[in-house]
Amino acid sequence: MWGLGALLLALPLLLMAADTARAANETCFMLTRGGPVLCPTEQVRRISLFELIRLPVQRIEPVRYESRLGDEELITPYAYAWIDDYTPLYRHPGEAAAGLPPVRVSERGFTYVSLEGKTEHEGELWYLINKRSVRNAERADEWAHEKYVHLVRPSTFVGAHLTAHPSVPFGWVLRNVRPSSAPGEDPDPNQSMLYRYHQINIYETREVGNRAWYLVGVNQWIRHDYLGIVFPSPRPEPVGPGEKWIEIDLYEQTLAAYEGDRMVFGTLVSSGLPGSTTRRGLFRIWHKVYLAKMSGREGRPEYYYLEDVPWTMYFDRDIGLHGAYWHDSFGYRKSRGCVNMPPIAAQWLYSWTDPQVPEGVNRLTATGTWVWVH
Repeated sequence: MWGLGALLLALPLLLMAADTARAANETCFMLTRGGPVLCPTEQVRRISLFELIRLPVQRIEPVRYESRLGDEELITPYAYAWIDDYTPLYRHPGEAAAGLPPVRVSERGFTYVSLEGKTEHEGELWYLINKRSVRNAERADEWAHEKYVHLVRPSTFVGAHLTAHPSVPFGWVLRNVRPSSAPGEDPDPNQSMLYRYHQINIYETREVGNRAWYLVGVNQWIRHDYLGIVFPSPRPEPVGPGEKWIEIDLYEQTLAAYEGDRMVFGTLVSSGLPGSTTRRGLFRIWHKVYLAKMSGREGRPEYYYLEDVPWTMYFDRDIGLHGAYWHDSFGYRKSRGCVNMPPIAAQWLYSWTDPQVPEGVNRLTATGTWVWVH
């Protein structure tokens, strides 16, 4: 490596520094595998190891994934990944190859990162997970080896856009199920399997043994716990006749968007788990953020760190609606208080709700759309 030549020119300085440092019993590390040992003194620490080793500039390629939805494509602001606990992070892949220590290691817990780019170094793939920029000025570039990085593919579930107010409740299958021919009966082997996220309408309801069964087709009955349902609701006070408002049904884990008395959209969501449940009440969106970092409970087993969470709409202090790229469990409680949405649904809702955020603006505070949680 041509940078090693610069290192050899500086070798007398390094060896002298090593003797001084060994006497002080300081931490030492090898610059190359099996090569000379560097034990930095305070003087050497003030010299950038980038300059000392003269690492080459890496060719950085974008990381993208695109999922087709008919003629549409899911394109999130970034490609995302989760990384292992205690992942070593380097300022340059060459520093790892030279045996230098990482600049830091990741925390133990639930850590998801946005991928700024990728590169190959000495035949191995590396991902740039943090890039020094105005948005991320507190950190230098940070690279992680591919063995610690696990790409995720966000949910492609969309929800339902409505051209007219629904005449009956509707919803989606939460778990693969074969319908029964009558309420309370076992699945009918002659019926076709209905798979997760299959959309259904509710035509009739019957109670059997304190459980609700729904008629979703001709002689097709499904028990309630297999379904997430949107029940059309009257406009709550004090929402005006022509105002936009959002309904979040915590029992059904569904969301509906209305313009006055007409529903225009519905989807499955994931609200707060027990112990961090989403608060009931009538709120208004007060702050919107295009991309936001979310983290909490540092130093504890339930620690989480989520980079570049897209399309957040805060309505109850620090509780908001937002896209969730890290799971596909919509229809079930999953969050620590916020309302997780499929990314496609969140992107649409972010554009539809007030306040309207100008293009290129990351965050805006203003009184906006009503949100009714019950």
